[in-house]
Amino acid sequence: MTKAARTEAAVFALLREHAADQDGLPTTIRFLFYGLEQRGLAQKPQQGDERRNCRRSVGWPPGSQDVTDAVTRLRNDGRIRWDWIADTERSLSEWLHAPTIADYVQERLPEARINPWGAEPPLILTESRGMALALTGVAAAYCCPIAGTKGQAAGFLRTVIAPLLEDNDRRVRYLGDLDRSGHDIEANTERVLEQTADRAIDWERIGLTDEQAKDIEPIWKVDGRDGKGHWAWEAEALGQAAVVALVRSALDAELPGPLANVLERERGERDRIAAMLEAGEAAP
Repeated sequence: MTKAARTEAAVFALLREHAADQDGLPTTIRFLFYGLEQRGLAQKPQQGDERRNCRRSVGWPPGSQDVTDAVTRLRNDGRIRWDWIADTERSLSEWLHAPTIADYVQERLPEARINPWGAEPPLILTESRGMALALTGVAAAYCCPIAGTKGQAAGFLRTVIAPLLEDNDRRVRYLGDLDRSGHDIEANTERVLEQTADRAIDWERIGLTDEQAKDIEPIWKVDGRDGKGHWAWEAEALGQAAVVALVRSALDAELPGPLANVLERERGERDRIAAMLEAGEAAP
């Protein structure tokens, strides 16, 4: 098999594993790459590689661009669904509407939620946007706002995130890489948010921790600030299923009661409201 064919086969097999997991899709190319990299089926640019496009490897195993190319071919050929891969760079703003308010309420009723926390739900922040997109489903289940900061953010933290932390006791649960850059990004994020929200924040890194990194192969990274190389453990290397599981576990440990009880109450209240709407009691 050619390198391209071998890469496609490896990516396809890993995607089938994601598809078999309840929270495995959609995923990101970054999660796929690090999942393969931990199995020895992909590699980051090697120390001393000065090629202009070193994201493609020389020979086997493939580099990150090779994995991206394989995903593109699999999507174009129809071997995987387009919606299996989340786009981490683009978004659409859309406004919902209906002929009447009653119709609108009825259409949106399946999304009506009860706050399971009894206070402001924790805010989940991730170092990468792709991580946040992959965790959107689990965050929604727990009614937790989630965002990826994409590195050393400034305006975004002050204008979008900080208002969620003002005049309340909302906690922050953070996921990021385990290396110098990752810790610097986290420290900057916490500092900016505490200064802007004007309070101390209950802040906890739930991943990646030293303990979680024990079974992960590190990668060699060069810090753009000083040109020095260092070993790094990236959060996506845990695998999407493991990251989802650790977030669920962390949130379950903080919930005042079982989430299943709240979900059951939601279903009952939605059914009652739906029956009222169908009977015309809420018609204009």
